Amino acid sequence: MQGKRARIYVAGSVLDKPLQDFYELTVDERVLQVGAALTQSRLFSGVLTDCEGENISERNRQYCELTGLYWIWKHAREDYVGLVHYRRHFLLPSDWVMRMENNHVAAILPVPLYVAPDIAENYRERHIASDWDYLMEYFKTELPDEYEDAKRIFAGNLYSPCNMLIARREVLDRLCAWLFPILDAVVAHGGDKEDPYMNRYPGFLSERLITYFFEKHIDEYRVVYADKNFLN
Repeated sequence: MQGKRARIYVAGSVLDKPLQDFYELTVDERVLQVGAALTQSRLFSGVLTDCEGENISERNRQYCELTGLYWIWKHAREDYVGLVHYRRHFLLPSDWVMRMENNHVAAILPVPLYVAPDIAENYRERHIASDWDYLMEYFKTELPDEYEDAKRIFAGNLYSPCNMLIARREVLDRLCAWLFPILDAVVAHGGDKEDPYMNRYPGFLSERLITYFFEKHIDEYRVVYADKNFLN
């Protein structure tokens, strides 16, 4: 384990409501201001921002914390990297890095949620169905080797929410290289939504896609699940 580096980036925004609960960052956590390109305000002096270097910070109104994930993909160099939220943090033992290494864990995801009737229909009922339909069409035409897997996995009932994860560097690289072109294609088709909540559909889709990615590669990557807090 000597020399292994780890960092969990905590996505925060100037639009976040102040926390009523006290939370002290762990030694492995560092705040990353997301959507920083959209404002001159900073969470605090010297805060890390997602608008430095190659970034999609200006797309934060749609991509939400994924602008942070994109920045991590392009710029973070730790051996283990993660993304959490200012209100949601993984509940981990202090020796989590050693446990990941010793047990050959590729990724930590949030404990899955159960949805009905299945992942696909739950999304279509809660969000804009045409975006999901285009996503599946994208699989069928652009990723035909994955289409049947996508239908099978999205016919299940469990997905890991919140776009939170911790992964080995090379695993996160592979995930993001696959994920962002899909989201960009769906957004190019779906455009902007008038409703600010529905406009966040890339983030809602990515929760399902991250779940799909690790389920599809279940024979390659060992995944474990961790509880998270939810701060008021």
